[in-house]
Amino acid sequence: MKQLFNCIMQGTINDIMVSGYIDTETLPVFHPMYERIYFIINENIFELYIDDGIIQYNNLKNINLWFDIDEDDQFSLMSIYSQLFKTEHEIKVTQIDYKAIPFSNIKINYKDGQEEKQLFLDPNNFFGFTYYN
Repeated sequence: MKQLFNCIMQGTINDIMVSGYIDTETLPVFHPMYERIYFIINENIFELYIDDGIIQYNNLKNINLWFDIDEDDQFSLMSIYSQLFKTEHEIKVTQIDYKAIPFSNIKINYKDGQEEKQLFLDPNNFFGFTYYN
């Protein structure tokens, strides 16, 4: 996790994505799968996932389909950057706290302009990550 945290603090978070699928049988509707969250930092893609309650990560080249979908559905991605940070502007991460204890959350301290804020990524949800400010 240290490599990921250093990259987040020293680099620029370009986007944060969640994968899911689009149900194309009716009106196209995106269904997010919050078991994995993708941080796009500079040219790197970091996949955060939960393994036995502990948050882990992979450094990826591409974001690929990782779950089964119906034939009429389509794999897709959605940006959640503005939902997590409540801004479209670039933020500066100042500190990240995480203990690799099952079901511990990640606390991200950041600055949005001059305003100091916090974001929590919580692995305690049956459906994957939840987040709150």
